[in-house]
Amino acid sequence: MAKVKAVYSSGTKFKRIAQALARINDEGILYFNKDGLLSWFFSPDKTVLGVFRVSSTAFDELSIDNDISITLDMSELSKVLKRSTRNDKISMEYSTGNSFMRVTLIDEKTGVERSFEVSAGESEENKLKEIKMSPTARFVLSSDDINTLIKDADLISDSIKITGKDDKIIVESNSEERFYQWIMKKDNPLQEINIEEEAISTYSLNALKASVEPITTVAESVTLEFSTDFPLKIEFSISGPEEFVMYIAPIST
Repeated sequence: MAKVKAVYSSGTKFKRIAQALARINDEGILYFNKDGLLSWFFSPDKTVLGVFRVSSTAFDELSIDNDISITLDMSELSKVLKRSTRNDKISMEYSTGNSFMRVTLIDEKTGVERSFEVSAGESEENKLKEIKMSPTARFVLSSDDINTLIKDADLISDSIKITGKDDKIIVESNSEERFYQWIMKKDNPLQEINIEEEAISTYSLNALKASVEPITTVAESVTLEFSTDFPLKIEFSISGPEEFVMYIAPIST
């Protein structure tokens, strides 16, 4: 029998990440061990993977009897966390055999506690096979800039082509009689760029938009890595010991 209690003080950060994961899939895995939390969510068509890691040092409290994997209804959790305020820390408790996880919002100023039951169950999945990549293009831009990119391209099409060559990244979106292009270079607006080999790939803008938008409110910058016709890896720079990474499969054109 396993029992876990995790108390996390960064309520706003966790709320945004939960929103992003819920947009990938209603259901995913939370794996707790003494080192912290590893959570992963695949989209139903397996074209998007979201991975969230939280070191044990990020928790105010982490009490765990044995390693445990939990299948959680993230859409329910996201709705609960929408009820949280910036003063709230989040407590999550689960015991083997339960059909729910108890989620408690604790106001750090007043001490008021509000508890909810979120659908959950124990899972046999305890290992994540992350996508192996050998990216040939890497670039870093601010959260504001990736938001601008997504909103611009969304006016034109439901996909974007990203090209990395020489000293620039070229983002393009096109449809009948409409075209969008943004040529990005170091300091205009890229914070970093590294091109080992020319890379060209096309990705679903809908997948990018749905998952990225909630996180940009708490991320300082975003790192994107890819190679020709391989998944796009998106890593969000979040202050603290947390890591949030997304992978989006390429689409054929």
